Parts: sequence; structure tokens; C-alpha cells
Amino acid sequence: MTDSYLFRVLLIPSAVFLSVIFGPSYSSGAAVTQFISINGPTGGLVSIVTIAVVFALLLGLSFELARLFKAYEYVGFIRILLRRGWVLYEIVILAGIVIGLSIAITIGGAIVEDHFGPAIWVGSLSVFILIVVLTYFGQDIVQKSMVLSIITLFVVLTILVFQLVSGGHLDRVMHVLTSVDHQAGGALSGLKYAVVTGGFVPLLLYCGKGLRSRSEVVVAAVVAAVFAVVPEVVFHFLFLVDYPAIIEERIPVYRMIELVSTPLVLNFYVLIMFVLIAQTGVGLLQGLVQRLDAWEEKRKGAPLTPAGHAAVAAATAAVSVALGSMGVIALILRAYAVFFVAFIVVFVVPLLTYGAYLVFRHSSIGESQ
Repeated sequence: MTDSYLFRVLLIPSAVFLSVIFGPSYSSGAAVTQFISINGPTGGLVSIVTIAVVFALLLGLSFELARLFKAYEYVGFIRILLRRGWVLYEIVILAGIVIGLSIAITIGGAIVEDHFGPAIWVGSLSVFILIVVLTYFGQDIVQKSMVLSIITLFVVLTILVFQLVSGGHLDRVMHVLTSVDHQAGGALSGLKYAVVTGGFVPLLLYCGKGLRSRSEVVVAAVVAAVFAVVPEVVFHFLFLVDYPAIIEERIPVYRMIELVSTPLVLNFYVLIMFVLIAQTGVGLLQGLVQRLDAWEEKRKGAPLTPAGHAAVAAATAAVSVALGSMGVIALILRAYAVFFVAFIVVFVVPLLTYGAYLVFRHSSIGESQ
């Protein structure tokens, strides 16, 4: 089954990519409000289209470059793009992993505090433990759990859309869409979000190991990009029920589900969200673990043990916890502002120029593999 086209091309790349970006971005809805819905009803749609296009482009070029050069570990991949400057990306991505984990752990703590009552550190500690445990069991278990989680998430999103339409909220959504003037800036806002999120793609190249041809790469990239923006589309339209007040909510998803759905659906969503938040941390750490495994194999002839993987996860997550005191929205906005510029310099521009050149230059080699 895992060797089937469905699994290799459609499910694994899409599930891994969405699982990793869902935790810090979509789960609470904060990133959707701050980078999409803040641009207004129609401006938010422009942001979503921009995000999907950028995602497809970055994923497609990265997967194909990794396939052609058999470079699925991020340092090997970045060495191809930046040559001696690869260390610049490593500095940025290590900081990005720490910040990404910090956002995920902070949101996990906020969810437990808001929904169940215990102090925020209880939820943060729970996410911490889940990240360490999943990292210990390895990549295969992680990928399968991501597929299951994403399937469950899409079931919940389908229920929410049905309740939006059947619950009498559609008139409010249509009123907001037609009465609020179009706001400029949606494309730039979407570009900023897509660049920062896409900057982590080299960490996730392990999910593209099963791609065997350029046509499979194209399909995988487009499907993963579309899957990645489906929650954005659903949340954006649901947020219009309480627009613009919902922009100020710390966890806008709670407010949205309270308005259009039931406590049972909210409880179910919180459970899925908690798991996906942990999987965000695990997905980011898989790239780091692979990098350390390659380093250990060169030094000692063998990769790190599962216990070593778990120790790496624990140490990285521990550093991330210390950054969580700034608050969810503040943390997201500050991180995106810094990493937008950094990822353009060390990843996006090199990929779209030299990386694209290498892909097209090696096209005949790639198709013969």
C-alpha cells in the first residue's frame, strides 16, 4: 500500500506538508486572520490564491531538484543551491525550527488553558512529551499518523461547511462578501505567509522520496499546495460570520465553531488540533534528525539511535519553550517579519534562479531515472 501511487504521490507529500504547517498556522486560526482575513473578504481570497501558487512552485522545484540529485536531507539539498553559502540557510532554519516549535508549544498550551482550564504550562508540557515520543518511534510512524490526522481533519472541515450552509449563516457570509469593499494588500500578505512557510520545505524533502518522475513531482506539488490551502478557504469563509470582530480573537477558531457548530464538534476539533500541533514539531524535527543522522554516519558509520532522536527532540523543544512567553499572535507576527526576508535571501531566490536552471538543465537525466 505504501508503495502505491495514491500513497507515494498524493497522500504522503500532502499530509506531511499540511501537518507541519497546520500546527503553528491554521490550528488556532490566528495566522489565517492575521495574513488572510485581515485583508477583507475578497482581499483574503487573493491571499489564498497567492499562497497556493507559491506553495506549488516551491514544492515542485524542491521535490524535482531533490529527485534529480538524490538530495533528501536539507544540508545536501542546500549545498546544491548555495554551495559554500549553505551555512547561511542552516543558521536560519535552526532558528526557524526553534521558533516553529515555540509557536506550536505555545498554541498547545493556550488550547488546554482556554478549553479545559489547567494552566498553560500543562498543555505545553503535553505537546512537549508527545513530540519527543513521536520522534522516538521514527519517520514511518510519523507519516502514517499524519495521513490519519489529515483525513480526520478534513472530515471535521466538511462538517463545519455543512453546518455553515445549513445553519442559516450563509446569508451573513454573502452580505459581508458583497458589502465590504475590496482591500489591497492581499497578494503581498499571502506572499509573506507563503515564503516563510515554504522556507521550511527543505526540511520536509523526506516526504518526496517516493516520487519517481517529473510528472509525479508536478502532481504531488499541485495536490499538496491545494490541500494546504483548503483549511484557509474554509476558515476564511467561516470567519466572515463574525467579521471583522473575529480578527482580534486570540484563538479565532473557538469563536467560529461556537457560532456555527456544537460543543461536540469543538471538542473533536480540539483533539485533532492538539495532535496536529505536536505533529508540526515532529515534522520539523524529522529534517533536523536526518541531518544529524547523516553527520553521525560520516563520523561513526551509523545514524543516531531512536533514543538519540528523542534526546534531540527534547533538547530543541526545551529551548523553544523559553520563547513562548510573547503570546501566540505576537510570536507569529514577529517570526514572520524576520523570516520573510531571511528565506527570500537564502532559499526562495536561489531556488527560483539557480535551482530552476539546474532542474531544466538536468531534465533529460531526471526523466531517465
